[in-house]
Amino acid sequence: MNKLFFGVLLVFINFYLNVNGHSLNIFPEWAGYCLIYSGLNDLLGEGEHFPLAKPWCLGMAVYTAIVWAIELIFGSAKLGIIGSLLSLVATLISLYVSYLILMGIADIEHNRGVDLGQEKLMQIWKVFVVCILISSILRFMPALAVLAAIVAVVAVIIFLVRFNNTRRAYNALV
Repeated sequence: MNKLFFGVLLVFINFYLNVNGHSLNIFPEWAGYCLIYSGLNDLLGEGEHFPLAKPWCLGMAVYTAIVWAIELIFGSAKLGIIGSLLSLVATLISLYVSYLILMGIADIEHNRGVDLGQEKLMQIWKVFVVCILISSILRFMPALAVLAAIVAVVAVIIFLVRFNNTRRAYNALV
């Protein structure tokens, strides 16, 4: 569960270093997806949802590594509508991976008869998803999009704190 937590942390938290027109995420998402993939391997026997996330993690690790390398070498590229569509698809896959992880945690709770806080995680995850969708839809209404983005950031922080609690509760079991 440690690898899952730190992988999700790297995927959801972005810190960019800007130098001479180049922008680089110093906590690369590809590293997060590699950690998640490894963590999923550790939890394969715990639930049916963890294996379902593995191919999506692998694909996202490759995709985000390519994007990261392009940004490292060429700076941020403006790809117009194609870039926007790729970003949207990547966001949707990322949300799907996180959903499968939450369902895997529900599997653990069911199989072991314990409470790891999955319901609370799912509630805040839903708030995050709604905010992401609203901010994407309202891109052309900046004030509302910014408000939704701010709520999404708060939701991510709460999600990560609760996920850390889940990680600690699971580690106490094993």
